[in-house]
Amino acid sequence: SPLSAMAADDAVASFTRLSEFLTGYTLDPVLGARFLAALKKRDAKLDANMTALSALIKQSGVPNMDGFLALSGTDPVLMKTATKIVSAWYLGVVGEPEDAELITYADSLMYRPTKGLLTIPSYGPGPNAWGPKPGIKI
Repeated sequence: SPLSAMAADDAVASFTRLSEFLTGYTLDPVLGARFLAALKKRDAKLDANMTALSALIKQSGVPNMDGFLALSGTDPVLMKTATKIVSAWYLGVVGEPEDAELITYADSLMYRPTKGLLTIPSYGPGPNAWGPKPGIKI
């Protein structure tokens, strides 16, 4: 229905706004929708925690993430929610290794600081490129 589509758009818009505050970057709402869906799938309380997190940010009046991190006594659950969101955008992946979902590779924020300077790696250097795994010698 058009109403639920509007609600979904609102949810994506507020998730993207919150993500922009937390990361300090302008972000793509299309990716935002995909991150939000993947995060919600793994955390039933995400909506409530994001609402509380947004309210806390607005109420505290901090200008950016550094200001937010400097707030003392922030609920650890809200900090964890903020960390989950930032981590998703930086890594391009949501979830733990056993159920990880790749949302984006080239557009993950970890490559943003060196954009235009370094090429984003598109393949690994090959098996054993890093040398042998350290073994335990007895």
